[in-house]
Amino acid sequence: MEFSWKKVFTFGGAIVAYLIGSGFASGQEAMQFLVSYGLAGCIGAIVLTASIYFGFCYAIMADGQELKLTSSNKILSYYCGKYVGKFYEFYIPVFLFMVYVVMLAGSGAIMFEYFGIPQLYGRVIMAVLSLATVLLGLNGLVNILSKLGPLIILFIVIVGGAGFVMNFEEIFKADEILNSVTVIKAAPTWYISGVIFPAMGCMMSAPFLATLGASAKSRREAKLGGLCGALIFSSAVVVFAFGLLANLGDLYQKSVPTLFLANKIFPPLGMIFSIILIIGVYTTAVPMLWLSCNRITADEKSKKFKIATIVLTVIALIASRFPFANLVNLIYPFTGYLGVFLLICILVKRLRKLSVSAKKETSNTVNSINTVTPVNTVTSANTVTNDTIQG
Repeated sequence: MEFSWKKVFTFGGAIVAYLIGSGFASGQEAMQFLVSYGLAGCIGAIVLTASIYFGFCYAIMADGQELKLTSSNKILSYYCGKYVGKFYEFYIPVFLFMVYVVMLAGSGAIMFEYFGIPQLYGRVIMAVLSLATVLLGLNGLVNILSKLGPLIILFIVIVGGAGFVMNFEEIFKADEILNSVTVIKAAPTWYISGVIFPAMGCMMSAPFLATLGASAKSRREAKLGGLCGALIFSSAVVVFAFGLLANLGDLYQKSVPTLFLANKIFPPLGMIFSIILIIGVYTTAVPMLWLSCNRITADEKSKKFKIATIVLTVIALIASRFPFANLVNLIYPFTGYLGVFLLICILVKRLRKLSVSAKKETSNTVNSINTVTPVNTVTSANTVTNDTIQG
């Protein structure tokens, strides 16, 4: 059985890069889904989030390797059945394309705010970069994402970790601060937020994870690749969320909390972070476009795939003229709740698969016993007969 630790870490890096976009890197996702519920609520939401990420990354990567589907979206029918699967097969590519539109809009806003580049130029730059990368194909995509993912995670961990260490005592005042200020929450309670946060990630990443798993040389490689990605991402979430909690009094009103934190730690980090944030947008925009095109045709070397890539890029560029914040508020929450049902389908499918495996093992054991028993009986009878004759 072929196995490569290098491949495992490459898968992990690609998964991390895929999950981290401008929303996470800016600190908004962590603020709304985790930090806004206070210290205890944040810890509870993190535990739920990490557990779910470990479960679905492991499961989808393993199943992707076993099934080796010709189209990444077919994994949805495998988990949800013909009709519900068809709905997800239709909705997820549409959602991913909308996320791509959001990423283009976000890149325009970021480049204008930090570098003074007109928003149209910023959107065009990101559109051209993502278009060129997708045309390289899946291997080029994985190689690029696997290298950029750890870079973004490293920066986030440094900023979050430094913010936590510098203001450690302030973390215990977070609940008091939240009682006196208004922070946008993603859901009514921390436990709902802790479920819909990774559920949205599952909706976004299921087809991509299935494709990654299919490229693994063995189930072990696929499983460990999924667990590696979940571990790195979850660890970054913990450090990042605690860094934001420790500085909540200063950054609860900031649109880009991580940038404020970086400037507070060391001003030149602000400029570096603005570049990191653009990279975060890029690492999300590229796979979103690739998966949208993959829904049209699975053959990435075909003329049809290339035409689809160009056409979808142009459409997204036009749609990205709408305000960044409005696009996020319109798309993300609804998708998170839809993702919960997808998680349930994955869990049910895995439990059924385990049940079938257990029944097969039991059946094999019974058959083995039934096969062995007559032989033993005959042997025993022969032994008795021989002893009687000799006697």
